[in-house]
Amino acid sequence: MGNVTRMKLAFARAGLALLALGAVAVGTAQSLAVEKYKLPNGLTVILHEDRRLPVVTINTWFRVGSKDEPDRRSGFAHLFEHLMFMGTKRVPNGQFDQIMERAGGSNNATTDYDRTNYFSSGPSTLLPTLLYLDAERLEALGENIDQKKLDLQRDVVKNERRQSVENSPYGRAYDAIPGLMYPKGHPYSWSVIGSMEDLTAATVDDVKSFFSTYYVPNNATLVVAGDFDSRAIKPMIASFFGSIRRGNDVPRRPVPPVELRGVKRVTMVDDVEQSKTIMAWHSPAAFKPGDAELRLTASILADGVASRLYERLVTQEKIASEVSAYQQSLSLGSNFFVEATLAEGASQDQLESSIDAVLRQYAATGPTADELRRAVAKIEKSQLQELESLSIKADRLNEYDFYLGEPNAFATVLETYRKATPESVKAAVANSLGLWNRLVLRVIPHGPTPEVSPLETAPTIGPLAPFNPDRPVEIVLNNGVKVLYWRRDELPLIHVMTVFNGGRDLDAANEAGLTAMTAEMLTQGAGTRRAADFRNALDLLGADISASATNSSLAVSLSTLTPNLGRSLALYADAIRRPRFDPTEWERVQRIELANLEQERNAPRAIAIRTALANFFGPEHPYGRLATDESLRAIAPEDLRLKHTLLFQPSNATMFVTGNLPGPAIKFELEKAFAGWAGTGVAPTASIPKPSPSPLRVFIVDQPGAVQTVVRFYAPGSPYASPERIPNQALGTILGGTFTSRLNQNLREEKGYTYGANARFTFDPAVGYLTAGADVRTDVTGAALKEFLAEFKRISEGGVTEDEVRKAVSTMQTNIIESLSTSDGVLATMRRLHENRRAFGSLSDDVTTIRALSKAVLDAQASRAFPFGQGVLVLVGDKRAILPQLEGLGLPTPVDAIVP
Repeated sequence: MGNVTRMKLAFARAGLALLALGAVAVGTAQSLAVEKYKLPNGLTVILHEDRRLPVVTINTWFRVGSKDEPDRRSGFAHLFEHLMFMGTKRVPNGQFDQIMERAGGSNNATTDYDRTNYFSSGPSTLLPTLLYLDAERLEALGENIDQKKLDLQRDVVKNERRQSVENSPYGRAYDAIPGLMYPKGHPYSWSVIGSMEDLTAATVDDVKSFFSTYYVPNNATLVVAGDFDSRAIKPMIASFFGSIRRGNDVPRRPVPPVELRGVKRVTMVDDVEQSKTIMAWHSPAAFKPGDAELRLTASILADGVASRLYERLVTQEKIASEVSAYQQSLSLGSNFFVEATLAEGASQDQLESSIDAVLRQYAATGPTADELRRAVAKIEKSQLQELESLSIKADRLNEYDFYLGEPNAFATVLETYRKATPESVKAAVANSLGLWNRLVLRVIPHGPTPEVSPLETAPTIGPLAPFNPDRPVEIVLNNGVKVLYWRRDELPLIHVMTVFNGGRDLDAANEAGLTAMTAEMLTQGAGTRRAADFRNALDLLGADISASATNSSLAVSLSTLTPNLGRSLALYADAIRRPRFDPTEWERVQRIELANLEQERNAPRAIAIRTALANFFGPEHPYGRLATDESLRAIAPEDLRLKHTLLFQPSNATMFVTGNLPGPAIKFELEKAFAGWAGTGVAPTASIPKPSPSPLRVFIVDQPGAVQTVVRFYAPGSPYASPERIPNQALGTILGGTFTSRLNQNLREEKGYTYGANARFTFDPAVGYLTAGADVRTDVTGAALKEFLAEFKRISEGGVTEDEVRKAVSTMQTNIIESLSTSDGVLATMRRLHENRRAFGSLSDDVTTIRALSKAVLDAQASRAFPFGQGVLVLVGDKRAILPQLEGLGLPTPVDAIVP
């Protein structure tokens, strides 16, 4: 099922992201300043100026997806998406990414059933280059495709399929659903990623024919958004794109009628730990009558602990560990899904019966007025939050233009939700969600199985613009709590994050998971409200509260609409000061977390991370203590209350807030909500030792028959306060931090061993560490490890290039800027700085340090930065196939690992 990206595969269980549709202030719809026009060759252009930050994005939708693929060429649209990055004569293979990343830009692409989307972003000085590169490949890429490029990207896509379908829990089931839901020959009857056989059969002539048919200006829409002047950009667009020839009108295949007659039942056996039931129905096409009602239905049925399916299946009957519902909206007709993962000891017959009972009752009565109000309120808030992201805004403009012919359709779309009534929702359910015409797919476990063009001259990329982030206003509440407040007037949204010092590092050896579970329980009932009532109260306000624990802090976050701030803060204060820790709710959360742990044991990448952390840090180190079945079962509500009492004190709290109100109003509302909150003592602190250095150890987790080996290296690094942090981060970027990094270019682009390889440094307050890895084809495990070791040695010996230094500097500065583009990003950045005892102004210091990096500095640091002779290497895969490939690599003798 849909939405395949160049760097990531997602089966689009939520289809197109239409639930978060545009933006809406309370009572009025958000409208963007948009200009839409066409070039003479048919290219549609949409411009949106947003001058908040010196960044830009371009977003191009081609009206071609998997539904347009020729017979026996499934996966071709997605394969072609990869080929679009393979270079031309003017921009040779690999330079597309190199040019962009060198200046701090980034790019990616996605393919779905209906469209292929290419998007790039970076500093505003990079915009001419971004436009040039997109125009260049549209004009010249087709004639430059050859067999070598095709073979390489075909191998990459095959690895993507192995990683995301064949080696992923439930991946085969989702891959099979299109063929089960649609008759042979229907444009939606095969998966977006396609079959191995069809990928193998693709030829260079196929590629060139596909390009000349679909990759033409009259089949594309270009959105440019961000910090630019339209008067300057429009002539540039006309110059770069206007000389590209118009293509023929694009052919569209006829669509046969679709109808499921009766109930189609299918059972699949897969390498999973828990059984799953997936139900699917045909439903109204995207933005057509009934589509909005079914999206609201999905929220009412399965979004949150108060939803109908969750309440019955997870809370009351305890027969499911998780449940979801979603409308996958598509142009030729949509699909509605209900999914539930079976809890231990329950039966799928019982699960199906209970789902049917909920659906039957919902069809008979429709939603209540409160349920409908809650669902619409969620949409209002999510729409506003999405408009903070420049990239998402650009994509929404393209999406609305694609489906509705009007990019600035935010108000129109929102109105379809506001018009929904319990009666209209009930009618949509009656038309689409009958129990007699659907797919019921059960997945059960069986254990492991075996002329001079204006594009001739590329634009010059200007230097990075200076950047000094807006500083917050400091507020101190009556109880002494320090508040840092950023005024952001663009949208009527308030975000609050309260950070408490102390996180998972305070968990004792026999209570691993306690702090994380304390955070989880804060929203499972607070004050006078139990979990479902608490969730209902938030939903009615369009608010959300979440909590999470890191190694060194616990944070509680609130996001809400500005007019609802006071009522939302009352609930927020309850979650922080008066969580219930109800035994019944704890039993449910505990049961779900145990089921999640069980699923992790069947996910190769999760297995690798758990094994690596436990063995790198050791069982006595706070970072090596991982939650287990035993430690979670040992936690009682009284333990949660004690942890809460120790941590949740005003003297141990700092608040970070963004919003569109004056500072005094923020202070007033916070003091009202937290009146009477006083401290009860001194919060504990943790002592975090450095891991003891040890020679490299190799661990294998055997998974017989695995088609891939998960490779993960862990090595010592530096803590956040170290002066080596920024040079190390730059070296990590060069080694494995971007698409054009050394590891990814070697293992993916040159060898075709993997879908992606990476490396990164993690900087915590007390310790740091370095990770590197990839998921590689089983039969090239040894060859891939040889390349890893060679790249480690090569970068440790110095010799980084000036180009690599420029790329790292641009990437790191751009990442800092983009992290401050949304409220969530500001708060997450502040949490990280707070954990490391750094002020917000240190970001400017970091930018200064980054811009001063040089080849000499990085070469000198490289010999100290990569101690891969220490630490651990974890291999998760088919041991019998892996062991012979390790001979001659100079690695220590591997030992079998027990997954914690």
